[in-house]
Amino acid sequence: MPQPSYAYACARLSALHKRLLEPQTIQRMLDGSASDAMRALSDVRYGNLSDAAEADVELLIEREMADAMQEVRELSPKPQITDLFLLRADVQNLKVLLKARLLNQTDIAFTPGGLYDRETLSAMVKEREYDALPDTIRAALETLEKRLELHAEPRAISVALDRAYLAYALEQSGKEPVFSQYFRAEADFDNVLTFLRLRAMGASIETLDEVILPEAGVKYRDLYNAYELSFESLNRVLGESVCQEALLAGLNAMQRTGSISEVEKARENYLVSLLSSHKYESETIYPIVGYYLAKEREGRAVRLIVTGKRNGIPDGVLRERLVKLYGER
Repeated sequence: MPQPSYAYACARLSALHKRLLEPQTIQRMLDGSASDAMRALSDVRYGNLSDAAEADVELLIEREMADAMQEVRELSPKPQITDLFLLRADVQNLKVLLKARLLNQTDIAFTPGGLYDRETLSAMVKEREYDALPDTIRAALETLEKRLELHAEPRAISVALDRAYLAYALEQSGKEPVFSQYFRAEADFDNVLTFLRLRAMGASIETLDEVILPEAGVKYRDLYNAYELSFESLNRVLGESVCQEALLAGLNAMQRTGSISEVEKARENYLVSLLSSHKYESETIYPIVGYYLAKEREGRAVRLIVTGKRNGIPDGVLRERLVKLYGER
């Protein structure tokens, strides 16, 4: 295996980026049927599986993400940073495995691209043994297991793991300004989105205590105080956020359209633009992380289009749900 270095990574990434799905391929998938979309993927060897059927789309994504994970681990001179992004898939899989155990389910969807394989994570959950995980996440899982012994609360699983992951990411990225900004923005956007969804549901203010994530620039107390005030009052709690301008743009678009998805789009576009602005730097870790995030977004786009076509979702709706891919202009 080559010794990780930025010079080697830069050369390798140049070749890898050529394998990302081009806008023309995405458009071709949107314009045709589900079978046409699969042919478009086959033509560019996505997933490198000959004669793949529509039912194989998850397998294709899994193969692509497994390759991307391996590339990132081999290329990264800073695994403590790149592992933060790979770990997100593991956290999602831990949620699914815990809920499956709680509900006695066996057929689960596994998110590819993480640090641990299905067998390793399954054994952790079965044996309730999490020592291989980072301390912050291990401690959260041990506390969660005690809680689940008393009450079967599927929602508590997602909240506990999301909190632990974000707390760990904020801690580990603290000395890396761009990544610290990335995770602080993620925290602010997610907490504002949680605030908006709870208000739209008519949930009580106490519910905010149960689901709020670690705070960054947007302070929990300010959200709490604004919960029963006018929508405009929310604008006043964003002043310390690293993504204040993007949050405001999303909220303004939401006021015009009435759709919370406007804030979700603003979140995605802000996070991808944060790293895409460093895409061509040859002596930093940013392009390596950016490539992995590009593969994640690519997989989401593939899944959305193929499953949407299979389920008869109108093309216009699919286009609205697609956010711009990494590096797209």
